[in-house]
Order: sequence, then C-alpha cells, then structure tokens
Amino acid sequence: MFNDYMHSVFRKNGPTHAIVEPSGGDTKTIYTIEPENIKTMLHTNFSDYHRSRNMPNALDPVMGQGVFTSNGQAWAHSRSLVKAQFSTQRVRNVAKIEPYVQNVFKEVGNIGNDGWTEPLEVLLTFNRFTLDSATEFMFGTSAESHRVAMREKEMFMAKKKKRGFRAKYQLVMTDFGTAFDIALDFVALRLKLGRLWFLADGFWFRIACHMVKSYADNYIREAVAHAGEAAKHGHKEEKAAAARDVDSKAVDLDDRRYGLISELVGSYPDKVALRNQVMQLLVAGRDTTAATLTWSFILLEAHPKEFNRLQSNIIEHFGTESNPSRPMTFENLKSCTYLQWVLSEVVRLYPTGPLNARKALVNTILPVGGGVDGKSPVAVKAGTTVAYNTYLLHRREELWGEGSWDFKPERWEGRKTGWEYIPFHGGPQTCLGQQHAMTEMAYVLSRMLQRYDRISSSTRTTNFENGIRTILVPKHTVLFQFHSRSE
Repeated sequence: MFNDYMHSVFRKNGPTHAIVEPSGGDTKTIYTIEPENIKTMLHTNFSDYHRSRNMPNALDPVMGQGVFTSNGQAWAHSRSLVKAQFSTQRVRNVAKIEPYVQNVFKEVGNIGNDGWTEPLEVLLTFNRFTLDSATEFMFGTSAESHRVAMREKEMFMAKKKKRGFRAKYQLVMTDFGTAFDIALDFVALRLKLGRLWFLADGFWFRIACHMVKSYADNYIREAVAHAGEAAKHGHKEEKAAAARDVDSKAVDLDDRRYGLISELVGSYPDKVALRNQVMQLLVAGRDTTAATLTWSFILLEAHPKEFNRLQSNIIEHFGTESNPSRPMTFENLKSCTYLQWVLSEVVRLYPTGPLNARKALVNTILPVGGGVDGKSPVAVKAGTTVAYNTYLLHRREELWGEGSWDFKPERWEGRKTGWEYIPFHGGPQTCLGQQHAMTEMAYVLSRMLQRYDRISSSTRTTNFENGIRTILVPKHTVLFQFHSRSE
C-alpha cells in the first residue's frame, strides 16, 4: 500500500526530506510531516504557496473552477461567497437528515429469523445516503439515489446482461447517482495520472459529465426564477414574520425551496460559475462523509469493546429507537462525549485527504527539517512542490504517544490539538463543511446504533487495506451485517 511505502520512506529519511533530480541537482519535491512546516504553508506564509494546476485540469470537465481548485483572488472571492452559507443555524437543522437515514434502514433490509440482516456493501449505501442528503442541502431537492437504486437495480442489471451498452447508457442518463459515480471514477484516475491527466477521458466520462451538469443546471434555472419572484414578494414574508415576532432569516433558512443555490444566485451572474461552485461543494460533501462513516463501522466492528461503549453512551444519552429519552439535536449530539471522541479518532486514523501538496510561488523557507539534526530552516525555491502526508502526520508516535496507530477514542479525553491534527486542513482553507459533516456522521452513527446492537463483517481481513479514489477509501468491497436490537 502507498501509505506503508511512504511510512518506510519517512522512517528512513526523516520527517522532512527532499527528492532531488539526479541529473540537474534541483529539488523536485519536499515531503514533510512536521506540524510547524504544515502550519507555515497553510497559515503563516499562506500567500507563498498555491495549489498545483494538475488538480484543476483533472476536475474541470465535472466541476470547472471553484473554491477547491482556484488560487489567489479567484479563490478568495469564491470562499467569501460560500462561507456565509455554512451558518450554524443551517448545520443545526439535523431533522432533515432523518428521511435519508430511513432510506439507509430500507437498504440494510429485512431482519432474518436469527436477527441478522443480509450482507450489505456499506460504502455504496453511505455514498447514496450522502448524495441524497447533499443534493437537498445544495439544491433543495434530493437526487433520491437510494430509491432509484432500490426500485430499478434489478431491472437494469437484467438489461445489462442482455444489452450491456444500451442498459448502461440508459442508467447513466436516468440516474444522477450513477452518472456522478462514473464521473468521479474518471476524476480519480485523472488525479493519479498527474501531468498525464488528459489520458483518462472517453465517451462514458463525457456523457456522465453532461448528465451531472444538466441535473445541476435544471435546479439553477428554477432557483433563478424563484429568486426573481421572491424579490417581488419578499417584503410580505418579512412583515408576516415580524408580526409573529419571528426572525425572518430563520424562516428563510428553514423554508427555502432551492437549498444553498438560492442564496448564491444573486452573487453569480454567470450561472456556469454558480454550477461549478455548487458541484465542488457537492463532491466534497458526498464522498468524504460516506468514506468516514464506512471507516467508522470498520473500526468499531474490529473493536467490540469500543463499539459496546459507544452504543451504551448513545442509549444513555438518547434512549432507544422505540423509547427515546431526548431529541437528537445538534446540541445534544455535540454533548455526547464518547461519540465525539470516536469520530475524532476515526478522522485522525483515516483522514479523507491523506496526501496534499502546495507549490511555492516565491523563494521561501520552512522552519524545520534542515541541518544535521533536522531542526534548522529549509530553503524552498520558487516552483518547488511541498507535499504533506496527513495520514502519517496523524500517526506519529512523537506527537500522539505510544499506540499512535491504534484506535483509542479515549485519547481525546481532555486533549487539545494543534497542527498535528488537520483532518479538515487548516488556516484560510479550513474545510467550510467541517461542522456539517461531523454533525451528519454523529447523527447517522447514533441512529444506527439505536436500531442495531451488533455488527459483523465477512470482509474483515481486507477492510483495512487503503485505496485512493478522489479520497482515502477501503481498497476492496466492504460487507456488513447488522443485528436487530431486542427491546
């Protein structure tokens, strides 16, 4: 595995080292897992670095330029427009998650006579859950990929066996989730190819990109029309809210039909730019949450003691599904201490972005890594790539103590973190959806452990092998069975 190889490289060459071109003697890439160096790149000397151009090129057919692919003033402008939309009030509305959790329960399936469900491919299930939830958050309407999968899977699979091309084409053109997955599979390959990103292309990639963009464009057109009508009649709502002594902004957040795009319409005269921005947020919100939920169940299944403690904590905090003791609100999820420890430990061990890089715009320095003892500054020539490995940073024994590679949620008791912990990056480019993602994952874990008292995986021997898509995911299929709680 790549991260095992990188671990051996860092053990041999130290926490900051360089790869030098044999012919010219110029530094090609500096690799680091030093918190101070990462802080310097992402915060202290943020303006000295920018993202590589390879990533925007690889992503362009799906999502164009936006907050995750741009640099400089373009990035600052995109960030400022999007940041306000991830308000605490919007994140607190956890009730909207419940219908999609119910879809997960339906996909988990019926309980057998022995109390267990049939094996389920959980990453696919969580991908559909997060896609449905994220599309409602972005567009105000869900893609309903769970329902499409449940209703049409057998029909399309039967057609695929008889007429492979036609069945696949029909599925891509009618199911947003399928088109989205195909597009991201190509994007993952394009990212792996680096400068040769253009080699990953073809009919299915282009048709999937067309479908994804068309889906977004339809909702943007509706949102634009809605915004025009709302501008004419907006004062009526404000007056009505004032008469009821209700915050009109709160009413808008709860009742808005077109999700986040309804707030961004006025800031983006260019609707292609609006689509690009929303698609970038959708990709970030879908894959990362689904992967982290999958890693959560993999870790909990392999650690029964921690699973039982988490379940006891959730039942004590919220009650059972049939006999709840308190509502599962944003505030109550935050106060469920062990649940928060578990999630923090999962994203420590399996950060969705395990390897990141920046390119130096100017001649600059990193504070540590030079000299015989590795404590002196390092000169960074303009044009040099500096890569930082979050996966290994989060597992350094010097920073996390003995057992740094082990799953120990209790390590978070009383712990305050700095730049040794960056699952959501840091500095000006800290993930905007951090609270939204952590809240959504806490809600899903709590609801599932209210309903199921045991979990089992027939793929345990391969579950922990890493794979890279656009993010860190299990390399192989992950199958789980769930045992119904007896009440």
